[in-house]
Amino acid sequence: MAAKVKIVQPTEIKDKKIAREAIEQIRKPIPDSVYKRHKELAELIDRMIRK
Repeated sequence: MAAKVKIVQPTEIKDKKIAREAIEQIRKPIPDSVYKRHKELAELIDRMIRK
């Protein structure tokens, strides 16, 4: 008896790779520089709105 092999489409493999990369990026801690930049932008927006 021959074993049946399921044919895998290249898009399925690509989708799994993209999903794994996205999960890895989500799990990485956010650097302090990003928090600092967001705080500066928030303060700038607040100043623009108040005027």
